[in-house]
Amino acid sequence: MRSKKANHRIKYLVHINKVVYLAILEPLVNKTKIEGYRKFLGFQYCLANTNGKIWCFWNHLDQADVIANEEQHITINFKDRNGANSRYVSAIYAKCTDGDRRDLWDSMENISSSINDPWCVGGDFNDIMDPDEKFGGKPHRANRCFDFISTMEACGLSDLGFVGPKYTWCNNRRPSKRIWKRLDRVFVNDLWAQSYHTNTIKHLARTGSDHRPLLMQTLSNQNDFIRYFRFLNLWTQQSSFLETVQNSWNMNVTGNAMWRLQCKLKALSKNLSKWSRETIGDIHEQVNKWETRVQLLEELDTLNNNEQSREDLNREHAEYVNGLECRMLY
Repeated sequence: MRSKKANHRIKYLVHINKVVYLAILEPLVNKTKIEGYRKFLGFQYCLANTNGKIWCFWNHLDQADVIANEEQHITINFKDRNGANSRYVSAIYAKCTDGDRRDLWDSMENISSSINDPWCVGGDFNDIMDPDEKFGGKPHRANRCFDFISTMEACGLSDLGFVGPKYTWCNNRRPSKRIWKRLDRVFVNDLWAQSYHTNTIKHLARTGSDHRPLLMQTLSNQNDFIRYFRFLNLWTQQSSFLETVQNSWNMNVTGNAMWRLQCKLKALSKNLSKWSRETIGDIHEQVNKWETRVQLLEELDTLNNNEQSREDLNREHAEYVNGLECRMLY
């Protein structure tokens, strides 16, 4: 929640990816304001942890039981309305020192002993699992990874890997002091992997933050895909919009009033979708191009590590977030 533009980007990513669960770490906003952000982002439910550094939002998950609400993690057990299809989700925001993270590792191991259902754990662990996951600064000593690795193994959790740039965090300092690390990741247990046959983690562009957003996409054999009509506010800015609406609404339909309304709404949604493709095109295509361009410049900045590469990256960041504001879907 660092800026209005960053908030708009989160809202856009939530909408276009149909996100049903979102965790925001270190929002830099008092947790009393979480309800306003819930409405802004379009979620049904929300929860902040004890120190307000982890915010969770979710939709369409009928029953949610909070298993743990602590300084470094929130763990929730989600179930369907009839109590079936139980799965656990943990949002992590680990502290910065090895000693402070000890409480997190102990808590996770304690919780794991009572979890016999699919479990997903993700967030900012403020630690890495291999010295190769750090670039710049002093070399990372391999022995410092031991607690992190041993806890994940004890909990029966496996790293899902990722698609996209390698490092998820940068300190954004001048070239001689710049450091990149892979601090953010997602783990699942075997039962989660069996329930969701596809689990993809995408490292998105690091725009508006020193961390990359992580997008997790899951797919189970039971998923049914329904394509819903969505009204886009930017349509109203097109000169031919009202004409398209009027032509659809003036169509002749016989039958009772409710039948005529249903038929006209169905025709209107079909005609608006066709008109949008022909008049505006794919409104997300440019945003996807910016996302790809920003990621490329981020990788070049990591490789070149100079003021010119940082200037090019900042310019593209600005164009990306400004473009998002023009293409907001609300």
